[in-house]
Amino acid sequence: MVLVLAVILAVIATTMINYSGYMQKRELDKLPLIGSQKALETVKAFISCRPWLEAQGLEFAGTFIKAIAVGLAPLSVVQPINTAGIAVLAVLAITKLGERPTLSDWLGIGTIVVGLVMLGRSLIGVSAKAFSYNPFVLWFFVIFFFVVAGISLHRGFTNKGDQAPNLIAVASGVLIGLTAVIIKLGWNDFGSRFWEHGFRHALLSPYLYLIILLPIVTLVLDQTAMQRGKAIIVVPITTGMSNLIPIIIGILAMHEPMPSSAGMFLLRLASFVFIIGGSVILSLRKEEGAEKNPGGSLRAGTGRGKRRAPSLARAGGAKRGEERSLH
Repeated sequence: MVLVLAVILAVIATTMINYSGYMQKRELDKLPLIGSQKALETVKAFISCRPWLEAQGLEFAGTFIKAIAVGLAPLSVVQPINTAGIAVLAVLAITKLGERPTLSDWLGIGTIVVGLVMLGRSLIGVSAKAFSYNPFVLWFFVIFFFVVAGISLHRGFTNKGDQAPNLIAVASGVLIGLTAVIIKLGWNDFGSRFWEHGFRHALLSPYLYLIILLPIVTLVLDQTAMQRGKAIIVVPITTGMSNLIPIIIGILAMHEPMPSSAGMFLLRLASFVFIIGGSVILSLRKEEGAEKNPGGSLRAGTGRGKRRAPSLARAGGAKRGEERSLH
């Protein structure tokens, strides 16, 4: 019953988070480019944009609900469900941003839905296990992925090519995944301190401050990647990486249970592959606007900031020249 509740909460959370991503991208096209002016001016522009703040509030609420789900169920269950929210973003990009669905769009969305069904079936009959972890394995992977995020972030900010936003998105996704792991550890540490020594001692938990700091860092990175890249590509990358990290750490370091029967075990693994694979399919999607103007942004696909086509401009100039010659 607890697992079912966690799954429901995770579905609600991922829907809210990805709808917030659509709202943010819509407003980011109107806001100043992060890093193009003084930090205080950029912050002032962002906090004075009410729709952007509403999007942040929706994402915060979704993240809070997700944190509850993480506390109730294994990370290897909650995180793949979080990936399914990419389908919400894809539908919004198609219907709200005026993008035409391709075969790969429907294939990606369908793959995620099938993965969710498989995951739900594999949950039946799996008993919950007391929280435990191998400290050496856990911190080895935590430090390793922090290094990976740092390298990706460095290359993202020093690389001026088209892949720069994607590299920033990778770093953001890795840090978001590590945040989920820290939240899981924080639940256990905060609870132990609270029951043994009281609320004041619980506030001294180092995980608590990491839980506060990391979302701020990932917020800036996420906004930077979305503003410089395309939401339909950046968000799946971020979501995919943020799910892979907790799955690896949850199974290898936190002793999270898998189904006992071979069939259900394979079904659980297949659900991970389908859900994350669907995200990859969506992340490889090519927009029509990007094919015609590779250097353009998502604005080209939404109708904002379109450039006049050279052929039309030449035709218009020729027509005006003919009119002047007649006069």
